[in-house]
Amino acid sequence: MPKPNIVSLPPKRPDVPKPPAHAPQRFLSLRDVLDRLTISRSLLYELIKDPVQPFPSPVHLGRRSVWLESEVEDYMRNVVEAERMQ
Repeated sequence: MPKPNIVSLPPKRPDVPKPPAHAPQRFLSLRDVLDRLTISRSLLYELIKDPVQPFPSPVHLGRRSVWLESEVEDYMRNVVEAERMQ
């Protein structure tokens, strides 16, 4: 009787957690945004109205206004890149 073909499998690794498909979004309060940008509240609202490179508008959660952290970081990155291109 012929011997069955035995295929050796690689050693089993411990389960490695998979990174999430999308990084979780984090909300930033007005104070968080002002601290991160080191600007005043009035300047923030002027930047939101800027026709050339507007700052992201807030998301309204009930009576609170919050910003998505990823949008704030993208804005900051774009401002730096635009400034360095000049």
